[in-house]
Amino acid sequence: MNRFKSFTQRYDHTLLFLLACLMVISIIAIYTAQPSLKGAISAINFSAKQIQWYVIGFMALSVVIFIDYEQLKRFHWFLYGAGIVSLIGLVVLRNTPIVTEIKGAYGWYQFPVIGTVQPAEFMKFFLIVTLAAVITEHNARYVQHERDLLLLIKLVAVTALPLGLIIIQPDLGIGLILCVILACAMLLSGLNWKWLLTMFGLFAGAVIIFFYLFFFQNDLLATFFPGHAMNRIMAWLQPFEYADDLSYQLVQAINATGSGQMFGVGYGKLQVFVPELHTDFIFTTIASHYGFIGAAIVLIVLFLFVYRLIQIALETADPFGTYIVTGYVAMFTFQIFQNIGMTIGVLPITGLPLPFISYGGSTMIVNLVGLGLIMAIASQSRISMFDED
Repeated sequence: MNRFKSFTQRYDHTLLFLLACLMVISIIAIYTAQPSLKGAISAINFSAKQIQWYVIGFMALSVVIFIDYEQLKRFHWFLYGAGIVSLIGLVVLRNTPIVTEIKGAYGWYQFPVIGTVQPAEFMKFFLIVTLAAVITEHNARYVQHERDLLLLIKLVAVTALPLGLIIIQPDLGIGLILCVILACAMLLSGLNWKWLLTMFGLFAGAVIIFFYLFFFQNDLLATFFPGHAMNRIMAWLQPFEYADDLSYQLVQAINATGSGQMFGVGYGKLQVFVPELHTDFIFTTIASHYGFIGAAIVLIVLFLFVYRLIQIALETADPFGTYIVTGYVAMFTFQIFQNIGMTIGVLPITGLPLPFISYGGSTMIVNLVGLGLIMAIASQSRISMFDED
């Protein structure tokens, strides 16, 4: 009985309950989107496949939850190196049967039986762990604010290599996630405020210059940005001017979302076709079919999910564990805001899925592995506090 109690205590019951809610929402939303899919994918039972990914991911979570996360400090460079090698492989094997173009990018390996695997998704996990280890090791070696510039260089260098390899795929969405993870690590690393303000000033200046060039020197900006990036920016800032071309997906998503009104149009009654309703635009599926009420329920569950992660981060006494959990808080929060924001035109389309709701294999497994690591940190923190008493 005590062994069973010890086993169950490793799981965070609040997170498990919220995860179960997200799973139910995901299956219902994907099932709802199925009749609206067109082409060859319409014959695929995505809701059944999503259940499969949830089962595989939960099995991985149940393994990771028993890992002593402190051991990740010893071989985080191995994980990071494996991620870099897998990203380089996408470049080396481009235009081969293993790495072909999907949705305009070369970001997936294609294997028989297994299907597609996206290394960039795994790189998010590797980067969070590596940045946490780098900060912990640096702060243990140097007095507070001593060699801050060195720490800043370390953090930027560790992020820059995978970021560059992901941007050239091209995958702007995951590239932005790596930047958000880096920003979170910098804020929590103990860097002097002068360095943080300097980095923020550089970022703010880059944004101001970007918008100036976009509105007044568009041709000059186009020389620095690839065509697909410029197209997405133009589709975001001037959607109704390009409604039949660049902004087609965005305008359709806005119209479909608005059509849901308070209670939704109901299952199978969507009149506005939107591509990727089961993946990137899953929130559009929910808002259109189940209205404001359905969308609000999803937002509440996601808010409670992130809130629980923040609680775990605050309750974790070990800095290494805290850095890991906050890295995931930043990642999940950004993905939620970005995904929902792009479906209503507030943010540009980046192709980021809605965590634990959008259909996807690699994304689901990596997210659940991360959740398992968070539960391991939470449970081991509780055990440590109990031992000290």
